[in-house]
Amino acid sequence: MYITKFQIFFLLLLTFTILSCGDNTVNNSNPPPAGTEFKYPYKSGSFWYYSTKNFITNIRPDSLRVYFNDDTLTGNGAAEFSTDSIINNDTVKLLKNSHNSAGHDHTTLEYYKQTDSGLIRIAYYTDGANFGPFRPSPYNLKYNLNGRSYHSIKDLVGSYNTDKDLRDSTPLIIDNPPRKTIKYPVVENSEWTLVTYGTTRITKKYTGFETVVLPGGSFYCVKIKRSWYYDSAVPEPNSISYDYFSKEGMIKRDFLIKDILITNSTGAPIGYIDVKEEAYLNIYILP
Repeated sequence: MYITKFQIFFLLLLTFTILSCGDNTVNNSNPPPAGTEFKYPYKSGSFWYYSTKNFITNIRPDSLRVYFNDDTLTGNGAAEFSTDSIINNDTVKLLKNSHNSAGHDHTTLEYYKQTDSGLIRIAYYTDGANFGPFRPSPYNLKYNLNGRSYHSIKDLVGSYNTDKDLRDSTPLIIDNPPRKTIKYPVVENSEWTLVTYGTTRITKKYTGFETVVLPGGSFYCVKIKRSWYYDSAVPEPNSISYDYFSKEGMIKRDFLIKDILITNSTGAPIGYIDVKEEAYLNIYILP
């Protein structure tokens, strides 16, 4: 029987979890070098295996529990920098990111290059939004936020996780301009624009440094806040997103969307929910 790389790492993760249960000692990894020395791991064969959780919370009023439960959907994913390619005369690396959960498997393909100014996304076939397990919409409900209506939580969360203009559906999408996903040097309170399309703008900001403790170890990370601006100079207040990166790569993501208005099949408001997503690193390999 053929065993995939994904299955091998699942077995390794299970073995690691069993062996680590009796040892609560955690060794801190060294802080990343300051300033221009800090770079995201960018080599072919760099591999990250992660887990995700997605859950609905703060359901109100209680009558909405006919449609929703405080359940948690879990999933697992694997991301890897692989082959080099040439796009628009740029030498880039393919980042393949595959995620699976109950009822939903998804793979994204993105092309990056690394420069002295940052980790730059050049193009993609499918956008990087793998940190949310699929959750179907019951009873023809709609999910409403910031004047926009969605047919499912998956669609709503996906509209925030994606960094592209959702009107663009071409097979290979060239980022124009390229997207600076990580900015160098890493300086606290440094902020930059990730993407602008129409009257929508998405920014990132280094808010500080923090130690993140996970079953796989302890990682000293830079914390990145992502903000959305819709037709306004003020960031959208109901979406709170933080990424954590260390010298080992992506470590954790926390994403909360608050006060989602639920309407029924006739369009009548029936209540509100919050949706929270978490992603965290389990195993990594750096060549």
